Amino acid sequence: MKILVTGAAGFLGSAICAELGARGVPVLGLDLRPPRAPVPSVDYVTADLRDQAALDAALSGRGLTQVIHAAALTPDAAREEADPALVLDINLLGSLRLLQGARASGITRMLLLSSIAVYGAAAPEPCGHYHEDRTRPDPQSLYGIGKHAAEQSLRRLAPPAGIALSVLRLGPIFGAHEHASDSRQVTSPHHQILMAALDGRPVVLPRAVPADWCYSRDAAAAIAGLATRDGPLPDIVHVGAGRVTDLPDWCTALAAHLPLTWQIDATTPTIRYGYPTDRPALATDRLRGLVPAPRTSLADAAAHWLDHVGHPLRPMP
Repeated sequence: MKILVTGAAGFLGSAICAELGARGVPVLGLDLRPPRAPVPSVDYVTADLRDQAALDAALSGRGLTQVIHAAALTPDAAREEADPALVLDINLLGSLRLLQGARASGITRMLLLSSIAVYGAAAPEPCGHYHEDRTRPDPQSLYGIGKHAAEQSLRRLAPPAGIALSVLRLGPIFGAHEHASDSRQVTSPHHQILMAALDGRPVVLPRAVPADWCYSRDAAAAIAGLATRDGPLPDIVHVGAGRVTDLPDWCTALAAHLPLTWQIDATTPTIRYGYPTDRPALATDRLRGLVPAPRTSLADAAAHWLDHVGHPLRPMP
């Protein structure tokens, strides 16, 4: 087994590379630029998903067996409206170019990382969750539309290419390895709160934002578990926290280690969040029936993340 991880210098791609490396799995990390903090056991290569020839050359002769496609452009509404062609060129057409390169390089399995954004305006099931088989996607953002189009396009093209495809729809993720980049200019509210706390700035939340927020280490462990699992995978698997927390919960967890003042004021928020309303959670029973899916508590997530960024843990009085 040798796994290609695209978007390896990005937020979740970095977390996935670290998790696979810790498991001793050979990994080739691909991104447009080298990673800020390379995983020592991972080999890296640079290539642009918009350049088929460069992509083919980067993958050729590497002995790759499968790919975790984590590379994506995650825009806010303003960027979608300013440069829609770039959003779709990377998130949709880039996925199709990757499939062509994967076929040429001998890859036989692809895990496409998709998003809760494909559900858009869809109503949840009676249980209050989105379900893989029963909830019909209704994407509203260009990001969600592009992700859903990539899912549908790869379902059409992967089988004749001899590639087994599984779509992993991710819920909202935060945590270690997170950073702002050109591909992801607006980070999670949790990251924004952490940066404000480290800088000694007060935090003003737009609202509580309850959601199935998943810590990055947990998401990476679930994805790595699916990638290294023997046998076929379902067509769609949700990757989420399996529980709902909110931003005040996160502020409370951080305040155990950092001096942090926070309040909710929708008129003057200092924390950005791209969705005007709260979203239902993902049903994760299928995931938990396939692989161990850890659930890091917010208290442990705060401690782990602070350690990851090199901040000493000092319980507040």
